Amino acid sequence: MKIPGSFFEIDLIISNDNLIEFRITKNKEIKYSVNPMDFSEIEYDLQAFLEDNNVFLPKNRFKLVLEKLEIHYLDLAQQQQKLKESQSTSPIISEEQELSFAQRILPTQKILLMGGEGKSSIYQVIFEGKLPHETNTIKPTRGIEKHEISFPSLSSVGSAQQKLLLWDFGSKKQTSDDFKNATLLLFVIDAFDVHNYELFREQLHETISMMKMHGSRPKFLARNQSNIFCFIHKMDRFTNAGDQYKSLVEYFRLNPKTKEKSYGIKFFATSIFDSSIYSAWAKIIEILMPKSSKLNELSNRLKEDLGLYATMIIEKRTGLPIASSKTLLDDNALVGSTNRILLITEKVLPEYELSTLDTLKIETANGILEIRIFEEFYVLIMIYPPHERKISTLEGEIILQEFITDMRKNI
Repeated sequence: MKIPGSFFEIDLIISNDNLIEFRITKNKEIKYSVNPMDFSEIEYDLQAFLEDNNVFLPKNRFKLVLEKLEIHYLDLAQQQQKLKESQSTSPIISEEQELSFAQRILPTQKILLMGGEGKSSIYQVIFEGKLPHETNTIKPTRGIEKHEISFPSLSSVGSAQQKLLLWDFGSKKQTSDDFKNATLLLFVIDAFDVHNYELFREQLHETISMMKMHGSRPKFLARNQSNIFCFIHKMDRFTNAGDQYKSLVEYFRLNPKTKEKSYGIKFFATSIFDSSIYSAWAKIIEILMPKSSKLNELSNRLKEDLGLYATMIIEKRTGLPIASSKTLLDDNALVGSTNRILLITEKVLPEYELSTLDTLKIETANGILEIRIFEEFYVLIMIYPPHERKISTLEGEIILQEFITDMRKNI
């Protein structure tokens, strides 16, 4: 698609890695390309590219371009899903495909959590199950707090545990040794600390430079996939959060020393007071631990067998959707909302002298949300029509238990 009033063309394709790739070319030469995490990233990147190259598009024409791109993007997303499904049902199973979900994770993933205030609160909300108001008394981190999360496989094939190492940096000045074997950088900016914007920007780009020199970019990442992320945090405090976020992305993207924009940074607007923090984290962690095609296939089969709207499996400690059925719902938003429901429910249960949560059902006029915890850290989410009763029958329970058994074999 040609960009009106310029020599640039834009296109969306599915790459050899089965990832959607957004390209901007001029005379068939690639000027910019990226594997977007969602369509909003395309919108931001295209707008920034046009501004950098002095290409002006009236708002109505820019909107038309975006509408055409979004239709193409959704079409490619469906093609991408079909490719994944065809690969999962292929009779030829490679050695990699035989591995369980936990075994497909690299033995150790080291994530660096750096930047301004809010890092420890993010960790405690996502990983320790604290409610936002319970993080108000957290003291500033001194030095480095090192957290380790293990992922035991539920399958009988192999017993090795994979580890997620999260290093939360406080006041300590970073050295090259801190970045050794680091696979992902997550930089947090306190959006409400306006007086320190300039300092945050300098620290962000200095940290990125250190990461590129001394870190270990995962080899399985596609050429255009980034391992550098930035949370523009506490965005819930702004009344005009959308416009404010766009301007902050442009500000922090600019390297103050080189005066160049760093398009390799993936930004997210976040807050611990809504599902945005879970949504952002889920998108990041899924890059390191992609959803299994086999588990997706099982989820789709359960959806069809029981007449569900959607089904999903979540790993509670990471907020990671490890499998989901084909649906128009946003996986990451659903994960965030479900985690908030679980947190609040599990906090309330002891007050009623009830034991650990096993099943939770929420009925509304247009649908039912059912949550089942089938292993200590694995949660099954099912959404189905209000009058669908097959799931409540003996046949439905047998189908559900067979699904859980298959999941245990493949996780």
